[in-house]
Amino acid sequence: MKRRILKLAAFAAALALLAGVLWFSNELLGNPVSKFLAGRSAREYLSAQYPDADYQIESVNYSFKFGGYTAAVVSPTSIDSHFTLGLSMTGRILWDGYHSVESGWNTWERLNAEYRALVDTVLDDPDFPYNVFIGFGDLWMEHEYGEPWPPYLLYSDLELDGEYDIRELGRACGRLTLYVRQDEVSAEEAAQILLETRRALDEGNIPFWCIDFVLEHPLTEDGRLPEGDVQLRYFAYEDIREEGLVERVKAADAEAKAYYAAKDAENAKLAEENSQ
Repeated sequence: MKRRILKLAAFAAALALLAGVLWFSNELLGNPVSKFLAGRSAREYLSAQYPDADYQIESVNYSFKFGGYTAAVVSPTSIDSHFTLGLSMTGRILWDGYHSVESGWNTWERLNAEYRALVDTVLDDPDFPYNVFIGFGDLWMEHEYGEPWPPYLLYSDLELDGEYDIRELGRACGRLTLYVRQDEVSAEEAAQILLETRRALDEGNIPFWCIDFVLEHPLTEDGRLPEGDVQLRYFAYEDIREEGLVERVKAADAEAKAYYAAKDAENAKLAEENSQ
């Protein structure tokens, strides 16, 4: 009798372990039945919601972040017509990401990627003479950071699948972000780097409207960033010219630091208010 009880207890423990493994696997990876239901629901939803479109389900994947599935929707005839559906484990539609198509967001993302690739040909070039810690280009997006004063691209005005001159877009609203680390940090050195960067992009016929630029020291051996840097916000392409450049860099550096100091004070005040 004792041996039988032990066998039953071992069997129950094995079942419990198996159930635990299956539950964990389901929570982490989903299961074939729920994936099938999600795929079927996604296809039925597309047929009902977009009957005149040629949308297809490219893939259905489980997301452990919300415990459901995402269906990637694409169109074989439209480069900008792609979005995601969110579905529950039972196939119920949780959200429809079509807004990224109709809002012009997908079109902006495509154009932005093209412009970034152009800028990368210069900043990622081994012959670029500076130690670039962060470097990329993007097209100034609609209402980015809530500061509309630089020219920006109204992605809501973009034509779906539209063809645009990416260099002209860069000239109108292209923004570079460039962080350089080196031993010498000064307004004079920053001015020289700006001139060299403009020259390199001009040679590649890659226009830009402004640059966010930081010149700072390399990290110390213990990973600290030494004090002393030069910071520029939205420094205009047309201002990168040799005559008077050092003075413009010094003024822009002071303006940027005053701006960030004000932002830090504002955030500290908000944090204090929220803690009360």
